[in-house]
Amino acid sequence: MNKKIPKNNTLISNSDKSTKSLLIAILSTIALADFGLGLNTVVLPLYAKSLGASIITIGLIIASFGLARILINIPVSVLSKKFKMQFMHVGMFLIFLGAIGYYFSTFYNELFIFRLLEGFGSGIINTSSMIILTKHLYQDKKRAKVLSKYMIARRLSMGIAPFIGAAVAFQFHFKNAFLLYAIIMFIGFSISIYNRKLLKKIYNNTNDESAIRNKNDINIEIDINDVENNNIKVDKLNDRNNINNVNGNINENISIDKSYNTDMANAKNINTKTKNHDKKIKEYKKEKYINLIANISFMLLCFLTFSFFFSRIGSRRELVPLVGISIIHINQFYIGLLVSVSGLIGVALTYYSDRVINKLGIKRSIVISFAISASGMLWFIIFKNLDGFIASIILLSAGGGFSGPARNLYLMDSVDKNHYEEAIGIYRTLSDLGFILGPVVIGVAFSYYNYISAYSVVAAMLITAAILFGAFAKKY
Repeated sequence: MNKKIPKNNTLISNSDKSTKSLLIAILSTIALADFGLGLNTVVLPLYAKSLGASIITIGLIIASFGLARILINIPVSVLSKKFKMQFMHVGMFLIFLGAIGYYFSTFYNELFIFRLLEGFGSGIINTSSMIILTKHLYQDKKRAKVLSKYMIARRLSMGIAPFIGAAVAFQFHFKNAFLLYAIIMFIGFSISIYNRKLLKKIYNNTNDESAIRNKNDINIEIDINDVENNNIKVDKLNDRNNINNVNGNINENISIDKSYNTDMANAKNINTKTKNHDKKIKEYKKEKYINLIANISFMLLCFLTFSFFFSRIGSRRELVPLVGISIIHINQFYIGLLVSVSGLIGVALTYYSDRVINKLGIKRSIVISFAISASGMLWFIIFKNLDGFIASIILLSAGGGFSGPARNLYLMDSVDKNHYEEAIGIYRTLSDLGFILGPVVIGVAFSYYNYISAYSVVAAMLITAAILFGAFAKKY
């Protein structure tokens, strides 16, 4: 009897009902997480400034979020594959702890710890949800439409939240905004606990289909008969030894020695096969990561998303609040309103993103979206006024509205379908470097030069990523 152990688990289900249930389960958690994190968009940098933090320190506080995500992305992808489950409830709990920490904080140094907790939680939630959705949707003909709905729900949460957070902080106090944040995260954590069984069931049910379709994997075959026969031979050997002890027959003793040597050789052969199998497993795992890193299109996608995160978190979470207060001279209420309005515009464009993608193609949609975002940065660099400030915020969000679903679709097409966990782990780790480098580099440019230099860095990053991706990435 041969027992085959499948190496990978691929989720393939095109059922509308299954997809709807999956979206509800994921979005009921992740949309609340996004809403909570969005509350901090304007509030956190201004709160840190009120505690005496410098611009560079504020950048480092914001960047620690990305550091935590980088550290957690690959471990989550590995554990997700090993245990065949997701850990969104753990992520929500960590964000909840971060929100509580903000509420009780009194020194800006403490904000690093709570920002790290936010980053760990966000990394767990995003990586887990991305693995499930990507593996579930990659063969679905309606995947662009489904992903646009997914992005709409998330962007709607992120779009509304900055205005609410800023309004609460302006009307009452920063602490009240953090208290609201903590309450919402507790609700999200409770929902994630409820959804845990449903998500695990969806994951495991579709795992059964993966074993049938997973044709390109290395399967490890262990011949149970060899092991059983070896056990029988060992039993016989023991019997022969007993006979030898009783009869003391020299000829039998010689025969037993020969049999013993043969049986030991068979046992060593089985051990050698097992070691070879283990060696093949390790080599196969290394090969998967090497192949992903050698995939130029995939690596360009990683750089593209890195530049998006670099620009978004560096501008929206650092430049926009600080420039709005110190250069444009508007208060946090209006800054939050601008960020939320731009977010809603991004939501509206995301609604039509599946039609744009189907008409223009995935790659072209991505390049155009980055050109739109870069134009917003250039507008403010040229005009240096309130209108340019508003345009930079709106156009950055507008570009993101097109690029979000398109980047996820390109990921599905550019890597081996059996290696999604590994690919997503690498993708999110490299991309999330933008969460670290964005605030730090932009903060240094702002502090040692001026705000125009900071905006120029953002524009240069977006333009470079769009040109490299457009010139060298494959079209799928």
